[in-house]
Amino acid sequence: MNLLDQITNYSLNLHLDDIPADALDLAKTIVFDSIGAGLGGYQRELGQKARRYATTMMAGDEATLLGSGERVSLEGAAFANGVMIKILGMDDSHRSAGHIASQVVPVVLAVGEAYNSSGADMLVAIVAAYDFAVRVGRQVRPMQRARGLDLKGTLGAISAALAAARCARFDRELTLNTIALAADLASGTEQYVYEGGLCDTKDLIAGFAARNAVFALRLAEAGFYGPRGALDGDYGFFSAFGDGCDPDTFADLGADFAILGTGFKPHGGCRHTHQAIDAVQAIQAQAPLDTREIESIRLSTYGYATRPIFRVDANPPSREVAGLSIRVSTAVALARGSAWRHDFEAWDHPEARRLRNLIDVQVDDEIEALYPELNGCRLQITLADGTTREAYIPNMKGEPEFRMTDGEMREKFSVLTSDLFPQAQAEQIYSICSQLEDVLHIDELMRFCSDAQPVAV
Repeated sequence: MNLLDQITNYSLNLHLDDIPADALDLAKTIVFDSIGAGLGGYQRELGQKARRYATTMMAGDEATLLGSGERVSLEGAAFANGVMIKILGMDDSHRSAGHIASQVVPVVLAVGEAYNSSGADMLVAIVAAYDFAVRVGRQVRPMQRARGLDLKGTLGAISAALAAARCARFDRELTLNTIALAADLASGTEQYVYEGGLCDTKDLIAGFAARNAVFALRLAEAGFYGPRGALDGDYGFFSAFGDGCDPDTFADLGADFAILGTGFKPHGGCRHTHQAIDAVQAIQAQAPLDTREIESIRLSTYGYATRPIFRVDANPPSREVAGLSIRVSTAVALARGSAWRHDFEAWDHPEARRLRNLIDVQVDDEIEALYPELNGCRLQITLADGTTREAYIPNMKGEPEFRMTDGEMREKFSVLTSDLFPQAQAEQIYSICSQLEDVLHIDELMRFCSDAQPVAV
């Protein structure tokens, strides 16, 4: 039995009662958090561009767009909602597989509507997809980063395809072909982080992967076949996108639920900037801080947060990639007191620009030794009078060891959606997501994610 057989069998045999309560709760939170991120992205120009494209070029009546509630094709909803979930950079994260939800959640929402799936179908599909994505990510992530590949477009496409087939309640043959066909649709590079000028692919790649997953689903349903060695064959995914497959990585399927390693973002921007934002807010909580008095800033953290160069670029080429820089994110948090989506609009204001060019970023040997189990930093700010303000953050807020509270997750959702609809509607979405296993049809959720106030961009 090859890996495609193994993961297909696992997905088909996984049922709601097999999943621990804490893993199910995380799957529900991922849905809730992703919808909030998507509704936040809906308010951005790119979100509206994706919405317009889906309604005009991917028309249909199969699934619903977040925010507007317009009906489009299955592929159109997966694409546009995937883009919108990714835009703010506030979607979930996992140390081994990056950002999974922006590909998987739009797929199960769209497939759930088109195939009359239940909330239970959706939750099982998400858990199975995370188990697959994380185990793939552990093996291919270093090589993909070295080659310039974007995990969202590569492992995101095949993981979302697995979720699509499970959510649609496909049989074994259709599931095999859905995943296999998606493996040959996997693509996406990180060239966008090095580009100046106009470039939307940072967020489009999540939409590409979601769209490719449902495209593979429809191809399989129409009778097309993919290669049985699509994953671990001599020329399959693991050879093309990594250094080969270690089957032992998948030996604990059903015993170790990878979704439990998911982290959530209390701030905008790259996950590997959040320890610095936490440190800024810890210093600001000690006493008022006048940024005009700051003369120098020393930030010490783990090495991965400083590589590649875009992670420490003091002067990135555009707003779209500014949030990937730890220098920019630290400066924004200092200047604004927070790092929500609207705060990053000020990334290139004079004071933020001055602050980000004062920051000396170093790798701290002690913090590096604790990574990736802990993602910490030390921040030291020197003022004009010679005094210093300091903070040490052993692990960033939102990681599995330092989870955001239920109240913090709801506050985040409220901040992202407050301009779209009343608080009562946000609470209704939360209520449905928290009882998703009892939802008979995804339409019950999607109708509350619609009819948002008009957006002017």
